[in-house]
Amino acid sequence: MGQSLAPIVAHHAGAMARRLAMLAALAHLAGSAPQQSLSSLLLVGAGLVGGRFTAMAWRIANPGAFLIPGLLALVLALTASWPIDASPPWLQGRFLLLAFGCEMANALIDPRRRGMMHAAGLPFGPVAAKLFLVELVLGISLVLTGLEAGMESALGGWQVAAIVLVSFVADGIGCLWPGPISLIHSEAVPWPDADEKRSVVWAALASGIAVAAKLVLTHQGMQFHPDWADLWPVVAGIVAGAILPAVFCSPPRQEGWFPIAGITGLAGFAILGIVGHLCWGSRLVFSMAVGMAIAAARSTAMPRGKVHPLPRLLRLGGPFVIAIAITIMMDAVPTTVAPIAAVILLAVLTAASAWYLKRSFIELVIEIGLTPVYRIEAVGPGLSGLPEGEPVLLIANHTAYADPFWLGSIVRRRFYPMMTSTFYDLPVISFLMRDVVGAIRVPAVSHRKDAPELREAARLLEDSRCVLVFPEGTLRKVPEPVMRRFGRGVVKLLAEHPHTWVVPAWIEGAWGSYFSEAGGRPMTGKSMDFWRSIRIGIGEPRRMDPELLANHLKARVALQQAVYDCRGILGLDVPTAPPVFENQADDPA
Repeated sequence: MGQSLAPIVAHHAGAMARRLAMLAALAHLAGSAPQQSLSSLLLVGAGLVGGRFTAMAWRIANPGAFLIPGLLALVLALTASWPIDASPPWLQGRFLLLAFGCEMANALIDPRRRGMMHAAGLPFGPVAAKLFLVELVLGISLVLTGLEAGMESALGGWQVAAIVLVSFVADGIGCLWPGPISLIHSEAVPWPDADEKRSVVWAALASGIAVAAKLVLTHQGMQFHPDWADLWPVVAGIVAGAILPAVFCSPPRQEGWFPIAGITGLAGFAILGIVGHLCWGSRLVFSMAVGMAIAAARSTAMPRGKVHPLPRLLRLGGPFVIAIAITIMMDAVPTTVAPIAAVILLAVLTAASAWYLKRSFIELVIEIGLTPVYRIEAVGPGLSGLPEGEPVLLIANHTAYADPFWLGSIVRRRFYPMMTSTFYDLPVISFLMRDVVGAIRVPAVSHRKDAPELREAARLLEDSRCVLVFPEGTLRKVPEPVMRRFGRGVVKLLAEHPHTWVVPAWIEGAWGSYFSEAGGRPMTGKSMDFWRSIRIGIGEPRRMDPELLANHLKARVALQQAVYDCRGILGLDVPTAPPVFENQADDPA
């Protein structure tokens, strides 16, 4: 791998400790008055946005020098958290300094951490989703131990200072390993791209609702008492809710957890209405919704490459603004009407998010439902090295109708598949392909003068999107792992867009599945699969030589061989694509 895991673990520990320090400082919100909660929350939000903005400005002015100011920011956070006697106004101001220092340190040191992960071949998003579970357990432990703490003791003790000191030591240890650091390519399009912009808004909205939930309950007089009979459903629910996004962590589908969290929250209100009081069941379900929303918000819309300041600051400050807005709005609502208003608000937001995020939502529901059916494993350099914010053409062998779905479970960019009309035009499938997935329809005819699908694919590549193409143009008909010669369309597409990255893939295990041609037509007269192994090898991204693309026969053979080579990643034999000879006659493909 070339890159040691020790500094990666150290920097991860440092980032986690900084977030836990802010959480520990805010633990007093469980027992403080609403006015104090609002002011503290405002100061933390202002500190986060200010720290991130300052770090961005520093990185623009000094792109190569970020470690020293990052460690200095930690010194500021440590100073703000040091246990000293202070008056309440100054004590609240320390929340601002703590958040400012912690977030500035994260923003300055995280590029090093992400670069090391890229050099080690580790995908940032899925790893962050799983590490969130560790952070969640530690965070819950901190909150449970500090539920009875007032504002004076929240920053007056040694706990927060100790956590910040741990983060300082962890990042200092991580800096001892210079190692090969592969940072994001400097020409990458700034985050977020067109597919990720909406994730920013919904991440802020979901986490804002989670933060606001406690404030609303406190305002309505529902004081939370740290009794274990009341605590265990909350703890179990948050952990259970957060586990699901960590398990089903395909980056393009993570935002689908937001409407699922809303549906779960509505189920909690239904239990509350049936039972008539906040029982352990309603607490459990409500907490599951909060866990889902927070976990999805943590792993959705991860910053990549150069960062647009406005969306990134929105993701940081949005939750605090939304939380305060909801709390102020509920202030004018009578106590008897508050639950009804909350149900209506949550139902409207859930319906809106389910429609607005329908592709992620529907694909995620299908993925969860098919979990007992398919075991999808993927390996290869293309998993972590997939270019971000640049045009990508994903090419693969085509054995089953479910090939795009399987690839969507492991590819960390949203792609738009080209599908033949044979499958595209099926009942129900046509709605999903056209209005949900945005697939490109390819007429199932042999000879055509016009190719509108190529124009649509070209438009997507011009917008720096990712397009999935099955260059064979049809499903595999034989059990042998052989492919038909690739069509001319894929070469024409690359010749017109020479800066497009090509990522080859091989899907193994699809032949004989419910969606393949083995034993008859797909999905006809066959039993459904169960726990079937699907293995996918993703090759190294590459740009094709323009001179090679000028000879479409040789280019088609080279692309076909690149897909065959992905079998070697899976430990399978690698066939040789049929060679091309000089003056060879063209074929009709």
